[in-house]
Amino acid sequence: MLTPNTIFKKTEAGVAEVSARALGLRAVLRRVLIMVDGRQTVATLASTVRGEEIDGLIYELQSLGLVDPTGGATAAQRNTASTTNVSTDATTNAIAREPGHSLNAPAGGEPTKEQLISAKLAAVRTLNDMLGPTAETFALRIEKCRTPNELREQVALIRQSLVKMIGEASGTRFVDAVRDGAKPS
Repeated sequence: MLTPNTIFKKTEAGVAEVSARALGLRAVLRRVLIMVDGRQTVATLASTVRGEEIDGLIYELQSLGLVDPTGGATAAQRNTASTTNVSTDATTNAIAREPGHSLNAPAGGEPTKEQLISAKLAAVRTLNDMLGPTAETFALRIEKCRTPNELREQVALIRQSLVKMIGEASGTRFVDAVRDGAKPS
């Protein structure tokens, strides 16, 4: 849970997204992005949406690389972030190395096209079950994946976001669903 006094600022990508609208963010997410200015606290931002939604919205903007906490974040928050924020490459590689991972190549090659499609469907279905309408941005990122490596990268990033938003069990559930979806029939 975010501390109410935490202040976020837009990254360069966030500033670009406000003007370009390249990601097609849903209205509530775009509104929060626009309001993030390096001066507003999380508590202030929460007053513009349903208060309980603000943490998830901020985490989603962070996972998209559109906002970052300012230097005004407390030391405890920075320490927590540094211990829980696993690098994307490390997470991706750890998932890919897990025995039986759904996106590991079958003997001698890459996963089949059918396995990739099945894994993507399982990922989107699970995200929708877990997050409801909030899953839209994540689902779009999954749907854009064209290769197993792109999907591995997105699964790792989304897993990180889910862990931050709703806990470790959610990240595990998501990865397991993707694995199960890609198993050969």
